[in-house]
Amino acid sequence: MAASLVAASLAPGALSFAERLLVPFPWLGFLPHSQREQFAAEIVEVARACAAISSFERLFVVLAEWRSTAEAVASGYTPDDQLDWLDESEAVDDPRASE
Repeated sequence: MAASLVAASLAPGALSFAERLLVPFPWLGFLPHSQREQFAAEIVEVARACAAISSFERLFVVLAEWRSTAEAVASGYTPDDQLDWLDESEAVDDPRASE
C-alpha cells in the first residue's frame, strides 16, 4: 500500500495525484472526480497518522470504505441529493400481497 502511494506521488507526468492513483486503485474510476480528489487527500492524511503511531489498521479500513463506495456507484447507487423526492408521502400496495 505504501509503495503504491509513493509510486503514484512520484510518477512523472501532468496528471494530478488523484488521477495517478487510478493505476494502483483502478476502482477509483467509478467515482466522480471530486470524490477521487477527496480520496487522495484522505488516504494521505490517514497514512501519515497511521505511520505516526505505527499502526495501519485504520488505513485499511478507510481504503475498504472507499472501495465499497466505488462498488456502490458501479452498481447504480444514486446519492440522496440527486434523487427526486415526493412532496407528500403516498401509500403503495404491498407487493407481497399479490403472491
